[in-house]
Amino acid sequence: MSLAAGWQRREVDGQAQLFLLGDWRVAHLDGLLKRFDWSREGQTCAVIALNELEAGDSATLALLMEWTQVRAAKGVTLQICGMSQPLQDLAALYRLQDMLHICHE
Repeated sequence: MSLAAGWQRREVDGQAQLFLLGDWRVAHLDGLLKRFDWSREGQTCAVIALNELEAGDSATLALLMEWTQVRAAKGVTLQICGMSQPLQDLAALYRLQDMLHICHE
């Protein structure tokens, strides 16, 4: 497993999606978020794709909740797609499935 973390904006079927890459657990988020600017990188995205996320934890879910609330304030429903089963289980433990609008592919 590569622990490098990053992100990529990609067009998928004409829709801007933000792909989270690598390890977005709490131990790595501080440095990562210093480089990430949501208003520039994610503001036009309606989908966050976690297909390439190698690791996530409760800090990852907290960040996804914040981004969901930011988009909801602008009237946009942010979809979270490609979430691993362990992260889905953690979201279920905290009862966040509905708030996060998790896609079940």
